[in-house]
Amino acid sequence: MNTLFNRWLPCLTLAAWSAVLLVFYFNGRVKDLLAPPFRPYVLVAGIVLALMAFIFLLFRADASCCSSAECGHSLSRLASGRVLTFLVLIVPITVAAFFSPESFGKTAIENRGITMDVASLGLKDRRPASPPDLALPTKDQSAPPAAATPAPANAQPPASEPSPGDYLQRTPDGRIVAEVLDLLYAAQDNVLRKDFENKPVQLIGQFMPDKTSANQTNRFKAVRMFMYCCAADSRPIAALVEVEKMPDLPEMTWVKITGTATFPLENGRRISVLKAEKVEKTEPPEEAMLY
Repeated sequence: MNTLFNRWLPCLTLAAWSAVLLVFYFNGRVKDLLAPPFRPYVLVAGIVLALMAFIFLLFRADASCCSSAECGHSLSRLASGRVLTFLVLIVPITVAAFFSPESFGKTAIENRGITMDVASLGLKDRRPASPPDLALPTKDQSAPPAAATPAPANAQPPASEPSPGDYLQRTPDGRIVAEVLDLLYAAQDNVLRKDFENKPVQLIGQFMPDKTSANQTNRFKAVRMFMYCCAADSRPIAALVEVEKMPDLPEMTWVKITGTATFPLENGRRISVLKAEKVEKTEPPEEAMLY
């Protein structure tokens, strides 16, 4: 029994924790739990715990303290106490790994409160930087300007310079691929709004009926979860979608919306409303969380 308690139980505990972390990392479930900067630490922790389990396997632990009557660890003096200690360490993480939901449900989202005002997130401006200025020869004052050369008769006209909105990702048919967070920022930023307003947009989110505005019969919310660092601090955010007919879909269904982005003033506040032309069921994005 001493061999079991002093050698194999610590080894098994460390190995189990390592296995859970490594499985979560390699099967991609860590994407729903941690923001990208923190994910490598899961891999590191899993490897370190595996190495510690291997060390326990090779070298027996010195249990002289807990074999002594003077030991202050009362549970460690009894076989049942050592088993209980092992179960306390191993059962919670095992249950969480196998039985915890892989995504937020409707009740969890409603309890956290859906945010449609980016100011309440406390984030800095996310507007992409404008393309840098090109270095023109005329900026070098030491060199005289070159003489103009007549263009050949069959020369093609120069290509137009890229517009400020060319940094945006687009679908093959020219629609802007937007995220919920983009539209919320555009509602509050006059410059960013020009890149989206009255433009064709494609948006992916989870379908939830709108129960807050006056136009509930023809509006729903496209919801995404916004994560600061981990699932514990994530918050649901949403953009309003206006349709002619409400889609017959279960709540929390992933949908792809194509339509036109608008930013009307309602109740003294500018909001984002995507006027949908088409709403269709779709697969969840590779990254279900926004960061």
